[in-house]
Amino acid sequence: MTWLKKRPWLWIVLAFVVLITAWVFLLRLAIQTQPESVPLQTRSTQDAGH
Repeated sequence: MTWLKKRPWLWIVLAFVVLITAWVFLLRLAIQTQPESVPLQTRSTQDAGH
């Protein structure tokens, strides 16, 4: 571990790698478990009922 003491910038690189990995994991999880899309009513559809 003395090589890490000589190169403290590696801790910063490691932190960014962990951060990017966490973001990729969360984005993939969000895409895989996204809720069903609900069709929105348009204004012309709402006006026709009145």
